[in-house]
Amino acid sequence: MSQQTLKEQIVTRLRAQPGGMTDAELAIAIGKLHQQINQRCRQMESVGILTRDRSSGVIVNRLRNQDAAGPVAQPRPVPDSERSWDWEGNVQAVLCRWLEEQGWQLLQVADTATKQQGTDVVAERAEQRLHVEVKGYPSKTYADPRRAGEVKPTPPTLQAKHWYADALVKALRLREKHSGDQVAMAFPDAPRYRSQLSETAGTLRNMRIDVFLVTDDGQVGLWEATND
Repeated sequence: MSQQTLKEQIVTRLRAQPGGMTDAELAIAIGKLHQQINQRCRQMESVGILTRDRSSGVIVNRLRNQDAAGPVAQPRPVPDSERSWDWEGNVQAVLCRWLEEQGWQLLQVADTATKQQGTDVVAERAEQRLHVEVKGYPSKTYADPRRAGEVKPTPPTLQAKHWYADALVKALRLREKHSGDQVAMAFPDAPRYRSQLSETAGTLRNMRIDVFLVTDDGQVGLWEATND
């Protein structure tokens, strides 16, 4: 089982405290820095998940719907303009925007920048649950500032093959765990990924695993074997 995200931890604590909790109280209860709690609570306020009551002189966080029993909608991730369009976080952000446009509600969005554990995207529409494993395309050089400009020893095309295999295994595990749900993978639209998809088309079809391809101009399409 994956660990709760910070948002989920905050919601859990506030559900147990109908009177609300301050940022400091949440920080102590969850074991995070006050600044982390403050930033996340302000973000949750901006998307309508909670209110931040300032009337008593200290800010008290309360859920807008204290009796809500279902999952809490997650805010859509924002693209990082300083990174390549095919970076995993940007692929995820474009996919999440598109899913919302198609009527899906985001229930879980993993923080790809910090390599957060768990499914990259979980969404729901008309009582149908969707689980998506997202991958970007490997760069030639390291993203770590400490190794800026240093060329990776593994060619991007070979690394992309490994990333595809990793995504496929995770998608198969999701299919095993969520047999009645929709399972998908998402990749930047690149020839290397298309060739890998063609080679495993039968498996994807038999296991009911969909594939979303994200283009460099921010479009999302559903891949089909006949496309290649």
